[in-house]
Amino acid sequence: MTKGKRYLILVILSLIAGMVYLTPFLRFTFYDQMLVALSIDDAQLGVIGATYGLFNVIGYIPSGFFANKFRTKTMLLVSLAGMAACTVWYAMFPPFEHLVVIHALYGIFSVGTFWSSYLKSVRGLGTDEESGRMFGMSEGFRGLGNFVISFGCLGLMGAFAEGVMGFRALLWLNVAVFVLLAVLVVIFIPKSLGETGEAHESTGAIIKGMFKLLGNPGTWICILLIACGYTLWNTCNGYLGTYTTRILNLDPSISSSLAIVRSYLIVFIAGVSGGIIMDKFKTKGQGFIFAYAFNAIVAALVFVTSGFQIVCVIITLFVAYAVNVLKSTYWSILGDAGFTLEQTGTATAIISLIGLTPDIFTPAIIGQVIDTYEKAGNVEMGFNIMLAWMVAWALLGIVAGFLLKKRKQKLDRLATAQGNSEVTISEPATTAEAASSTAEVTANGIPE
Repeated sequence: MTKGKRYLILVILSLIAGMVYLTPFLRFTFYDQMLVALSIDDAQLGVIGATYGLFNVIGYIPSGFFANKFRTKTMLLVSLAGMAACTVWYAMFPPFEHLVVIHALYGIFSVGTFWSSYLKSVRGLGTDEESGRMFGMSEGFRGLGNFVISFGCLGLMGAFAEGVMGFRALLWLNVAVFVLLAVLVVIFIPKSLGETGEAHESTGAIIKGMFKLLGNPGTWICILLIACGYTLWNTCNGYLGTYTTRILNLDPSISSSLAIVRSYLIVFIAGVSGGIIMDKFKTKGQGFIFAYAFNAIVAALVFVTSGFQIVCVIITLFVAYAVNVLKSTYWSILGDAGFTLEQTGTATAIISLIGLTPDIFTPAIIGQVIDTYEKAGNVEMGFNIMLAWMVAWALLGIVAGFLLKKRKQKLDRLATAQGNSEVTISEPATTAEAASSTAEVTANGIPE
């Protein structure tokens, strides 16, 4: 595949990955407007977010299965068709119970039929040495595309005197983008995308491989590191927008504009720069130790500067950069954790099942905390607890980075020992035997 075609495919994959999450996460940008348009409160919006998160988690295991059983192109088209249909239903402004069902379906089509196929394809577009850059650029293109679409949504909101009609119009814009992306998939995505050159595994082999990965220490290190980063990202994108409205007293339209910058434009900057920076470190674990330390510092600075509006607003942009460096690059750790490309589908399914559970508990917990303290007349305390929560998860992330660094060092020592033992055997192996041995080690992973 030529370099130009690789990057064209990367851009299309990234735009799809952005859109399948932009629509379910409209609360990140239009939180206060959604409360009015949908006639719901903070707790109900938290339930909607938690429902989407629950079905995300439910979808991770099937996503690994589908990634190993079906072509990526097929899964992309199924995902886009499902997201478009759900958004048409959403645009009808159904009652709260229907909104819950819609977001459950969003979880199925943005994860169950999409997630592992997407990650496997992006990882396969480059080497492990390029993984930070490839995942970072993917997240960057994803953010840039969503930045443009979100400002289009914001323009539609402003074009209508009534906010309810504006919100409906932006949902129809989302439907149109899903249809356009489906056309691009049909035209430009090759049927071979995501293929490793091996026959598709049997259902039994896929399930057996998943259970085997549960006993791999690298799996649990990845789960911890990704869970910390995703919790920080979820909290930042979900609540810093309404923080600037309720605590810093910004106008909702200004707050939404800043939320778009935080959620999408900064994603592009953080993705590209973060990917390059992460690839500079000797190990990914070392890079994430520094990244999580930076997250802890900037989250604490929001609390310290809350009495200075402009300064605090600027700090929230640094928080957005910090969490998006994490989210843009944390899937680049698979190589350092010891997973081969062929294991990517099943590994990402298992890791995502547990590591991305913040989709379930973060909106439910933070939404309830803010709602409780607001009703008690002290909403600022609710947001202070949210900031303390972010610092705590960042500190835990530092621990996860240290464990990943140790894991990589152990695997390198075992690989060196394996190489030395092959050199010192009494009878040299034939070329065919050596190739067979190498293939076996690659397929099975380095022994613990």
